[in-house]
Amino acid sequence: MKRLICAVLLLLLPWTAWGEEPLPERVTLTEGESASFILPFDGYWDSDAPDVAEGIENSIVAYQEGSAILALISKDGDEWQVEVEVTAPEEDAVPALIQKAIDIGIREWEAADGKAFPRSDTNKPHRDNKYTVWWGYDCGWCGAFANYCLDTAGVPLEPTDTYRKLKPVGSGEPHGVREAAVPKLDTGFTNMERVTHVPRPGYLVIYGRRESKKLSAYAFVHVGLVTDVVDRGNGLYTVYTVEGNLSSRIKRFCYLYDANDTTSHNMSQVPPEEQTDPGVYQYTPQQDTWYVTEFCQTWY
Repeated sequence: MKRLICAVLLLLLPWTAWGEEPLPERVTLTEGESASFILPFDGYWDSDAPDVAEGIENSIVAYQEGSAILALISKDGDEWQVEVEVTAPEEDAVPALIQKAIDIGIREWEAADGKAFPRSDTNKPHRDNKYTVWWGYDCGWCGAFANYCLDTAGVPLEPTDTYRKLKPVGSGEPHGVREAAVPKLDTGFTNMERVTHVPRPGYLVIYGRRESKKLSAYAFVHVGLVTDVVDRGNGLYTVYTVEGNLSSRIKRFCYLYDANDTTSHNMSQVPPEEQTDPGVYQYTPQQDTWYVTEFCQTWY
């Protein structure tokens, strides 16, 4: 089946993608990847491991991890051999749909250019706020923004108001819950068994708020979209996000998160020397009153 799919995809490639480099003697590809070359002569392909890789017209197609020797043979008996090494994809590679959602979130931040989005006091979404328009009515739109990014990217979302009845998905494929309210997102992802304390790009991050003199404690106060993560070791991470409805704006944050801290004091500033892009990120999360409750796994 893999071979059939790859062959069909090759037939659909535009002709401009064919034959950009001369055929080399060694090629390294990832499972499912193909590469097109200028052939030294016309001929047919032979492979000593056709389940690993083979030649199709101007292209070499990789099927599964391993090594193969491909030979291009002319009608006169001339032969050109290519050693092909096929590697497995990285286990932690962000799925294409999730990366697309991240890219959409960043583009939305760029397009907003720091402006505040108006909110109405009616039951109809304000026409100048595309995220409440997308959602269908006026709301605290942090969840609507995050889900707008996922939905626009094509990530499958469970229908609205089904969050209480959701069951475990059973796979790590991209998936989400079409809800704007943070507690509903928590319930939906919890029922799908997709909550974690380990961040990854594309996950939703749910924030809580510690008790203070003016504000009561609440575990589900806000949600953002994680755009990147750096594992610093020993359960400490640098987390980058894009988040909607903060002072009615879209903002990007960078902060330290300690997955070992269960006392609701798990956010802190990155060191000053790492605060290199203040025009993009806010490096002062509300760690005095906020904390990371959990991450919702849009994939794993």
